Amino acid sequence: MEGRPERKVIMAREVGFCFGVKRAINLTKQALNEREDVFILGDLVHNKRVTDELEDKGLRKTDDYNADSKGTMIIRAHGLPKIKIQEAKRIGLEVVDATCPIVLRAQEAAQMLERDGYQVVIVGDKNHAEIKGILGALQQPAIVIDTIEELHEAKDSYRLLRKVGVIFQTTHALELCHQIVNEMLMMCKEIRIINTICRPVQNRQDDAVELASRVELMIVVGSLTSANTMELAALCRHYNPNTVHVQNAEELAYEKFKDVTEVGLASGLSTPEDLVEAVRLKVLTYDSEPQMATV
Repeated sequence: MEGRPERKVIMAREVGFCFGVKRAINLTKQALNEREDVFILGDLVHNKRVTDELEDKGLRKTDDYNADSKGTMIIRAHGLPKIKIQEAKRIGLEVVDATCPIVLRAQEAAQMLERDGYQVVIVGDKNHAEIKGILGALQQPAIVIDTIEELHEAKDSYRLLRKVGVIFQTTHALELCHQIVNEMLMMCKEIRIINTICRPVQNRQDDAVELASRVELMIVVGSLTSANTMELAALCRHYNPNTVHVQNAEELAYEKFKDVTEVGLASGLSTPEDLVEAVRLKVLTYDSEPQMATV
């Protein structure tokens, strides 16, 4: 009886933290080393392992601050509405801005479009922290659209104007953005587009799609609350239905890879590299099949 072919794991070119996540974590650790009372509104990044470790080091997570709040406030990587930052400084809080520079550029792009007289349209998830930060940087209400159906609803309700400026949630899939913009071209008289999609996100998506299309099984590692990881898994699943999204090696069932010889492995931008490595090692070494008795 011939032996089963050895499993092979093909890693995406880039896994683990992106620059923006590394910067946010380093700024937060520095603040925790230098200051006494350090807190944050929400999660610094969308990965529980990362946020738990920072809280163990003393980072206090809270829903909001008030006039009696003291200490240092960390601005999460996804940013905060400008009014929240201004108010924090007004009441005397120290502020450490860990907003990803690419997210800041998206806020600036939206502000520029608004100054130039465009109705700002953001392609993205209206409930995402990054989008709330961009909306908070504007003087006028903007429209947030995440699907073709939402676009048609905005047009039918006369909320979508004829002169629009479009930006994108930095972690959004370029394919979805293309679909929405193409549809918008039929609805508006003038459209100005600023591509605010994060280049590392786009590079990882392109790389993962290419990898997913040529392996038997594609595994994406990252938090279920991470928008970029969810987008990555959805894209891979489009090109390879045999795609699995797990947060860590413990969530990866043996049944998913036991009969597979070639596996692709990618990760979200806020996934620690050691979590990816643990998944790789499990695929290569784990075998729970009962041994056949010899006679």
